[in-house]
Amino acid sequence: MSKIVLTDFYTNTCGYCREEALILEELAEAFAGKVEFRMVDAEKDWELAEKCVVFSVPTLILERDGEMVERWNGFVPGDELERALREALRRP
Repeated sequence: MSKIVLTDFYTNTCGYCREEALILEELAEAFAGKVEFRMVDAEKDWELAEKCVVFSVPTLILERDGEMVERWNGFVPGDELERALREALRRP
């Protein structure tokens, strides 16, 4: 089975990041055991944020087996994230 990871780069002072976190909590419950969700504070782990070329928050990166499948800069509606996760899980 493929490993699907969704990483959320955020900061504590970002309103959109807090809103996105609520959506990600719901998706983490819905996709428990199928998708790994990672939260990265871009201010505290700036080296990783820099390595992943994060210039704004929220930034979300969807990976499948270590390869980037999709990337979003800015707030992403839950239905769009859910669609992308389902599609990533369907791929062989």
